[in-house]
Amino acid sequence: MKAYSVKHIAEMLNTNPETVRRWIRDGKLQAVQVSRKDGNQVSEDALKKFLETSPKYLSKIGAATVISPALGIATLAGGVIATALISYYSTQNQTVTRIKADDFKAFLAASQEKVKETIAQKEALIKQTENEIVEFRRQLEQYQFLLEHDDLVEKTIQLAQSQEINKEDD
Repeated sequence: MKAYSVKHIAEMLNTNPETVRRWIRDGKLQAVQVSRKDGNQVSEDALKKFLETSPKYLSKIGAATVISPALGIATLAGGVIATALISYYSTQNQTVTRIKADDFKAFLAASQEKVKETIAQKEALIKQTENEIVEFRRQLEQYQFLLEHDDLVEKTIQLAQSQEINKEDD
């Protein structure tokens, strides 16, 4: 069974390690002190129990830190919905006290389209950057070729200088 350190839990929940220690002292989060050096260790089950009783922190765990499939889906859905609701509220001119499901779905669909547009723009920028990199690499190869062929560089410089002299004579 997996165990988590106070520091790891604080990072997962985006909170201060001292807050996690307070939860342990208050009995909200069960932990075992392995040693004074290693500090408190929280079992996976103890963390699950804490998160089930603390929905505020459930939404802060990212998809990468899923503890179990069921908890992971709830965490992901809760976090996505909470983020979308905050965004929805911020777009309203007045305080919305009751959300209609159809209005929220329309908001989500519009938000989805905006994200798709942003992705397309970013992909176009990536393609443009890749093309520029290809051009820079070609330029590097040309410079390398010139550095490897001193005689060609010297002849080219001499030719250019002689043409300048001929222009001045005319």
